[in-house]
Amino acid sequence: MHVDVIGGFLGSGKTTTILNLLRQGTFDPARTVLLVNEFGQVGVDGALLSGEGSAVRELASGCICCSLRADFVSQIEDIAATYSPEHVVVEPSGVASMRDVLQAITAPRVAHLIDELRTVLVLDVDDYDWFVEMSETFVDAQIGLSQLILLNKSDLAAPEAIAAVTTDIERRNHEAVVLPTSYGVFSWEAVAPLLGPVPSPEGPSARLEGFESFSREIAGVVDAESVRAFFRAALSGSLGAVVRAKGVFDTDVGCIRLDLASGRLHETPWACGGPGRLNLVGRDLDLAAIEEALDPTRR
Repeated sequence: MHVDVIGGFLGSGKTTTILNLLRQGTFDPARTVLLVNEFGQVGVDGALLSGEGSAVRELASGCICCSLRADFVSQIEDIAATYSPEHVVVEPSGVASMRDVLQAITAPRVAHLIDELRTVLVLDVDDYDWFVEMSETFVDAQIGLSQLILLNKSDLAAPEAIAAVTTDIERRNHEAVVLPTSYGVFSWEAVAPLLGPVPSPEGPSARLEGFESFSREIAGVVDAESVRAFFRAALSGSLGAVVRAKGVFDTDVGCIRLDLASGRLHETPWACGGPGRLNLVGRDLDLAAIEEALDPTRR
């Protein structure tokens, strides 16, 4: 199996990057399995990716570390036995440690199943300084273990900001390929020959602490304007320090996808299928306020 680990902080564009790789025909959907890990009991990314023709496996409720590391290794074994895929694309949680992920993948139980391993880190240029201030140790580890670093949402960033972030990344990992992107669009065919070897994952884990999540399945048709109002409330800070909010919903005006990241709220139409899903990640979430804000969405 060829395994691509596509990591990145909350809201950086990991899922959009994977969607575009599938739609570009980079992978054969019939021979590709997507292993998605989300920080929350109910995942949204699996629902977003499930319509692309590949098998999707979900690991919810945390990051790939500690007890979930064993579950992750078991999933790799089961994926190999069940699907015999050509490619496995791993999307870790936005707060997961790249080192933990790679240590799981290279564990003796599964290392023999993997022919090639590639590591990608997706970063939002405008969030980079805040990301570093939050935990420089975590940032160093994420960047240091990545062969390819996508400076995503570069269409929204100033050229001098892109240049400054590139310089800082190259200081932390001079062997990584750094590539500005919009919507995570890039060509593996063009980039793969430029990649150096995967750095060794040996060493202590570097993790982000203090984050919590709220997630919920939203059954049936919901009121679109009330859902939008909920996301605006999350953006305003009235539900706690929400860093990332995302969801897919069947509404009275059709199925929609809502994303809140980097202080930006984005809405797109989405193909209906299955119950709606909502996931919020942040610090000091006000669960009572979240439940109260959700109530008007129910029809």
